[in-house]
Amino acid sequence: MINDDTSDRAGSRTDYTMHAIGVVRTTASKRYDAARQPGWDDTATAAIVELNAGMNFEQALRDLDGCRRIWLITVFDRVRHWKPVVRPPRGRVKRGVFATRSPYRPNPIGLSCVQLMGIDGRILRIEDSDLLDGTPVLDIKPYVAYADAFPNSPLPWMDAIDARPFDVVWECDTAHVRPEHRVYAERTLSADPLPHPYRRIIAHDDGTYVLCVERSRFRYCIAESTVRIMGYTVDLRQ
Repeated sequence: MINDDTSDRAGSRTDYTMHAIGVVRTTASKRYDAARQPGWDDTATAAIVELNAGMNFEQALRDLDGCRRIWLITVFDRVRHWKPVVRPPRGRVKRGVFATRSPYRPNPIGLSCVQLMGIDGRILRIEDSDLLDGTPVLDIKPYVAYADAFPNSPLPWMDAIDARPFDVVWECDTAHVRPEHRVYAERTLSADPLPHPYRRIIAHDDGTYVLCVERSRFRYCIAESTVRIMGYTVDLRQ
């Protein structure tokens, strides 16, 4: 007898239940701490993936030793809504969300390719992470070079953007700049120093700009492909 019930046909289900298998532990606790894209600069953010106990994940990690890179499938757990069009960090035009890596997706699922530095029981040491502390992990898959690498695969809108980084030159005293703020300023301004909804950058009439990081303020100008940071202040207003 043929079962005419279509409820089990492929593609007919609309809801799925998933459970995190672990969590990311890292010093990156705020959004400005995380890299925009892993591998963009020389910052190799270290982190660990701590898998849940009592699930036999130690055995599930068998044979992963020696793998140089892995895919982490994660949850954008701090995102509360999605947007059909977004303005990516690189560019001035809004794009369809499916043509970007934006976290504001219909299902808040993240995909990160990170370096695997070592495994100790159910703990994975990783680098090149763009994830925040406490990010839930749904799955781990090995990066397979022959199947996952397509260096000539185009994405026209992104390919049209000049991806050469800006040089960042400090022309002010940096003795009192917090190290994490300096890293963020250099990472952000080298990628794109112009105002953007995702960056707290203010443009002034005299042609200078101010980058805001918490209470820190970095005043700079742009000269061709060089960003010159001319001043640093701390906003003490409550």
